[in-house]
Amino acid sequence: MTPAGPVLDRVRMTAEIAADDRFDVVVVGGGITGAGTFRDLALQGLRVLLVEAGDFASGASGALSRVAHGGFRYLERGDIGLVRDAVRERDRLVAAAPHAVRPIRVVIPLTSRFGGLLAAPLRFFRLASGRGLPGVAPMALGVALYGALSGGSGALPGGGAAAGTAARRRFPYLGRRFAGAVWTHEGRIEAPERIAVELIEEGVAAGGRAAALNYCRLVAVEHGRLVLEDRLAGRSFRAAAEVVVNAAGAHADRVAGLFGIEQRMTGGVAGAHLILEAGTLAARLGDDLLFFEDGAADPAKRRLCVLYRLGGDRLLLGTTETRCDAPEAADVGEADRTYLLAALAGLFPDEASGARVVGHMVGVRPLVHSDEADLAHRSRDHAVFRHRPGGLPLVTIVGGKWTTFRKMAEDAADAALDALGRSRRVSTADRAIGGGANFRDRRDGIEADLIGLGLPPDLARRLTATYGTRAPRVARYVAAKGGAAPLSDDGRLTRGEVRFFATEEMATSAEDVVRRRSDQFFRAARLDTVTARVAAELGVKGGPAS
Repeated sequence: MTPAGPVLDRVRMTAEIAADDRFDVVVVGGGITGAGTFRDLALQGLRVLLVEAGDFASGASGALSRVAHGGFRYLERGDIGLVRDAVRERDRLVAAAPHAVRPIRVVIPLTSRFGGLLAAPLRFFRLASGRGLPGVAPMALGVALYGALSGGSGALPGGGAAAGTAARRRFPYLGRRFAGAVWTHEGRIEAPERIAVELIEEGVAAGGRAAALNYCRLVAVEHGRLVLEDRLAGRSFRAAAEVVVNAAGAHADRVAGLFGIEQRMTGGVAGAHLILEAGTLAARLGDDLLFFEDGAADPAKRRLCVLYRLGGDRLLLGTTETRCDAPEAADVGEADRTYLLAALAGLFPDEASGARVVGHMVGVRPLVHSDEADLAHRSRDHAVFRHRPGGLPLVTIVGGKWTTFRKMAEDAADAALDALGRSRRVSTADRAIGGGANFRDRRDGIEADLIGLGLPPDLARRLTATYGTRAPRVARYVAAKGGAAPLSDDGRLTRGEVRFFATEEMATSAEDVVRRRSDQFFRAARLDTVTARVAAELGVKGGPAS
């Protein structure tokens, strides 16, 4: 039975836990994989508890390049299975969450027309190693294969290739040193954190007295019971589980250690991104995403970088790959900045000098542990580990890509169901996510309804585009007295939205709102000012979101 009040009501859920602390499954970790696993298990009719040490999606799940992609670059090394799964999961995500994931054209500039005609096939069949993008001709074959792996879903437009004058006409921002380019389409994830929150809300709404708590961490395991610390309430409590799912990402080994598991399952790789302000370059790029080589002198050491416009004059530039065994200490250092800005200068030497770094983010990807020294060659596939410490089944899910979170969650959920002796009742393969449910059919009607509430057309349009079929719920807060007043200079964050985040999405701090419930971290011209205004609205201490 769906709760009468807000689904994500912390007071109600903590009271239910206090009344009965027994759960079928406890999921540790509220990133995208943990959120997906929680929803999946709750939909099977289980009583599930999700606990996250920070805010939902506050780790690597919110610090990605914000693109759902199939891993085109993995084709060259013959990872057909990984790419096929990722492409199909990407297409499912575009269909499931059209309010949060939108098509974006990905352009790959190339310096040669026919280079790599021999080397590329050898790499594909793993008969040779090496790096460096091949020429337009072999890459065009790769684009055709990439499109075929989608199975004809039609979720995204197709790709293509162009050389010489034709390429420069199609992509006028490319200089003459490029022989051509290929392009595909991927899904731009406008709000990865929102997807996580909506998955969690659906899990709680599924019934079975499921509960989800952010700012609640697992601190110990005593006699088969989990000791949890509610950081907001300042108290500890215990919960019993038939199965525990460890979806703690880069912290998975530490969580497993609480159960006495010493096996190393994950190896962290930190990825840094810079937020740039560069009006001329942003205007030139338009809505395209560039996937380009960093220009290292040695082709064997070249890496691929990503650049696209976030909105207005803002651009996202990424990413680095650095081994990171202490995820809590990950940061963007001067070496990261220097590397990324040098890569940008190699692509756009004139415009790069005027680009200003206005923000940054870093996330630690929890790849499956490997002794492979070359980080670029480590597998991006995922793995499920099963242990029974003291007789308590522990399922650990690590690795994978953000794009494949649904499949990862499904595999983790199936392992938990197997441990419980239960069968799957519901598939999530074609299930909509939150505001994506029937959004394409209802979009125009929702926007008209919001205008009928008295909201200005531009505001009604933005709320509809951002929240999908959940927009009427948000609009009730915005339409209330004072709710339409903007808290951001660009008008993209209103007082009513902040009230909605606090009341219905468990946001407790200014950073929760600025960084993970809105786009202000990426777009605000005066981030400190917006953060302070949000903090005042929430009645909490403010501070820059970093």
